[in-house]
Amino acid sequence: MIKSLLKKSVISALLTLIVTSVVSADTYVDPQLLKFINNNAERSLKVIVLLKYDTNGIPAPARYQSAQVKKYLQSLYKKSFQTAFSEIAKNPNDMRIVNQFWINNSLGMEVTPNGLRKLTQIPNVEKIYANRKILYVNPVSGRIAPHKEDADYPYDLKEIKIDELMKTNPEIQGRGVNVGVIDTGMDGKHPALAGKIALFYDSVANQITEPVDRDRHGTHVSGTIAGGDRTTTNIAVAPEAKIIGAAALDGYDKMLQSMQFMLDPDSNPNTQDSPALISNSWNAEGAPDIELFYRAISAWEAAGILPVFSAGNSGPGPSTITTPHEHPSVLAIGATGKDGKIAKFSSRGPATFQGKTIQKPDFTAPGVDIISSIPGGKMAALSGTSMACPHAAGIAALLFQVNNKFTPQQIREIIMNTLTYVNGNGDPITAPKWDPAYGFGKMNALAAVKLAMSLTGRSRFQSSLENFAFNGRPQIKLSTGNFNVNDLTANYPTVPAKWAVVKK
Repeated sequence: MIKSLLKKSVISALLTLIVTSVVSADTYVDPQLLKFINNNAERSLKVIVLLKYDTNGIPAPARYQSAQVKKYLQSLYKKSFQTAFSEIAKNPNDMRIVNQFWINNSLGMEVTPNGLRKLTQIPNVEKIYANRKILYVNPVSGRIAPHKEDADYPYDLKEIKIDELMKTNPEIQGRGVNVGVIDTGMDGKHPALAGKIALFYDSVANQITEPVDRDRHGTHVSGTIAGGDRTTTNIAVAPEAKIIGAAALDGYDKMLQSMQFMLDPDSNPNTQDSPALISNSWNAEGAPDIELFYRAISAWEAAGILPVFSAGNSGPGPSTITTPHEHPSVLAIGATGKDGKIAKFSSRGPATFQGKTIQKPDFTAPGVDIISSIPGGKMAALSGTSMACPHAAGIAALLFQVNNKFTPQQIREIIMNTLTYVNGNGDPITAPKWDPAYGFGKMNALAAVKLAMSLTGRSRFQSSLENFAFNGRPQIKLSTGNFNVNDLTANYPTVPAKWAVVKK
């Protein structure tokens, strides 16, 4: 028995030594892979292989340029793939390509332990990840709610001033805007979502299918964004928007399939068919490195897609923002309750991005006892930052209706400039000051739409950027003049967007 245990121990140590000794200093290998190999030496395993590439030629973010971005990324991928494939093809018994992800220049593969060792020696292999589990930001509580069949505004829509917006601009309800939702799926047969889902991709089946929800989470999120209407089932921020959905909550490979689908829903690189924004309530928590998702999010941004994420339900401790919600391009949304105060579960900042401290969450939205659709034609009241996130996505959809050429950066600027600024107690303040719980404040749909409309077409405002002493970040400065926001260029995607209005 002692000899047997000793033999296993020696084999395990040798395997670790063999793997680590052949890994190039420039190649990152997920620690979970070494552990897996030690315990499963004769089995193959799924990995994601990130290839090196130069992103300097990717266009600056702009709306309606997804075709250009897709073509550019695919050309980069083709070059990287050819280099890697020449080596991969030499080892058919040890490695097999399963997926190709041009969105972040990576491969989904199945490899043996020997194949993994050989992968690390391919010159343009940058990082190798285990195909870890993706988690959605699970609601912290929930209950079945009475079916809502009236025009009354629930507290959450009142809190973000949708009721006031409909008094002045009832035409602004998200018409003509496609909103991406990556989640557990969605029940397309739910009365509140009937006719609302433009396209649905099932990453498990790897094909476009009829909408289906394997849980209830995605149906609830979709209902808050675009469900029902203002006269019968009044539950949504942007009820005239359409949903492009994807069911993705499995491994990294399924998530990357869904992220790539959002960038090219019809698999035609020549078309401008990506959604204006994407609502995300998932995380890759526990992974020591997620550059593969950072790359995909940056690709969305370059294509003019706004990434909106829930901040996470890991509060109330500090620095509990879940990953990849710390990415500077992401709007990370915390949750408040019916009293307007921060929810205990809402993740707090600050966050860390590539070794630097960053201010997340950006702001908050209602996320407690939110009534929306769930599968089977039912309604439920759920709580979580997953319920706050679709409120932000819905408001962004309203802004894209006002001007469908707004860039993601411009949408951020408008939202950040029209928040109700609050302090750490949730009480209103006159000047923006970031708080670890509330971010910079609470969303205001009425003010955001008004500012967006004033910046569209001929306006008495002109927008310019200048540096100032607000944490060293740029700010929007409004001055008089005729101005068309379509002429505005915003080319600073790596700088977190934190904004304040300065009066002349």
